This record gives sequence, C-alpha cells and structure tokens, in this order.
Amino acid sequence: MLHEHLKLLSSEVASRLAGNYAENVAISDRIEEQALGMADVMTSGIVQQFPRAFAN
Repeated sequence: MLHEHLKLLSSEVASRLAGNYAENVAISDRIEEQALGMADVMTSGIVQQFPRAFAN
C-alpha cells in the first residue's frame, strides 16, 4: 500500500509541475481515498496486535 501511495504522490507532483491541474485534482482525490484505506489497514493491525487494549 505504501508503494502505491508513493506512486500516486509522484504522479500528483508530475501533473502539477506539468500544469495539468484537472489531472492533479483527480489524483489528489485518489490519494485521499487510498490514504484512508491505508489508515484502516494500519488501525486493524494495531487492534489485532493489542486486543486487550481495545476490549469493551
């Protein structure tokens, strides 16, 4: 997931530098969605690693 995130960031920077702002915004939207998914996976891993800390 991190490699995908870094590829998206590289594409975003390249599109901005090229002046392709519509593509830049579209990539930014994809980055946000991907980053939120990555955060969900990380959170799930933390909860699985420390289940007693998150027990009801």
